[in-house]
Amino acid sequence: MALRTRRDKPIEELTDKHLRQRLARSQKTIDDLPTAADGSQAERKAALARGTAAAQEVPQLRAELKRRERYKQHRELETKMARGAIERTREVLSPGVMEGFQRLGQEVGLRKLDPKRLDADERGTVLKLWSAVDAGDASIEERTEFEALVEKAAGQEPGFFDKRRKEAQTKRQLADLKEEAHVTMLPRRRRFEEAGSVTLPRVVFAWLQQAKGNDWSVADVATVAVLLSCFEEQRSLVESADFEQGEDGEPVLVGRGPLAKWAFTRRINPHIQYSVGSTGWVDLGASLKRLAANGWVDVREVARGRTEIKLGPAARELLDRDHQ
Repeated sequence: MALRTRRDKPIEELTDKHLRQRLARSQKTIDDLPTAADGSQAERKAALARGTAAAQEVPQLRAELKRRERYKQHRELETKMARGAIERTREVLSPGVMEGFQRLGQEVGLRKLDPKRLDADERGTVLKLWSAVDAGDASIEERTEFEALVEKAAGQEPGFFDKRRKEAQTKRQLADLKEEAHVTMLPRRRRFEEAGSVTLPRVVFAWLQQAKGNDWSVADVATVAVLLSCFEEQRSLVESADFEQGEDGEPVLVGRGPLAKWAFTRRINPHIQYSVGSTGWVDLGASLKRLAANGWVDVREVARGRTEIKLGPAARELLDRDHQ
């Protein structure tokens, strides 16, 4: 079997380089066709045969070359799209992360955060750091890096968070000085109280002034007053809860069920719709959690649905002072 040359190979088997070379040769064959005065009749006949074959082959060669160019462009586009999809998957901020990202900015007055201001690596850093920042476990360096990305997304100069922190600190210091001056102006009073009475400290009013959202409310002040009176009298006004003597000799309010189901007795805390002339309803379970967070009570849920409540450090200090 004779060895085939590139000239004999089918067009689709040629490499791109050889395809272009063959197209150039065929085109040259056509361009170099002899005139009637050139050469002998046999030479002109042979040249004409080659030119005819070349003329038939040129459109096929050009079509194949164009097909390959289109295929190459298509593959390049597919590669770019695939690479872009991978990058977008890595860079896109989930709704939860985006919400937290926006919230952190809003806390310092940054309203319009646009993640498009961050490049791919920076958005990846946001995704990497967010869980630690949200949980409060981020290091100072991580928190600083995350805040810098928030500043950039908001179009702010670096250091915006530090500036706001300094402003807040100055504001707190001025408020403390103003509060101290106000307290010194209040009249001093002697205290003459009957046994069993409870006096709330001024801090409960200060907390009401500073309250934001649902962190301290009038209902919590009422709960403090009622609980302190209960412990002072050692008489329960909580449904399914009674006082017992603790191991340390201190009274313990013991009730059945989880804290979420605790409630004052219905006769003092009726669950009614709010209207003119009616009284409010206190969610005792939720209020006790806030009291525990602020040191008024210690709550311990033990086995078999038993929950124990003791006075916290703030309440003990207050009652000890009253007994002096």
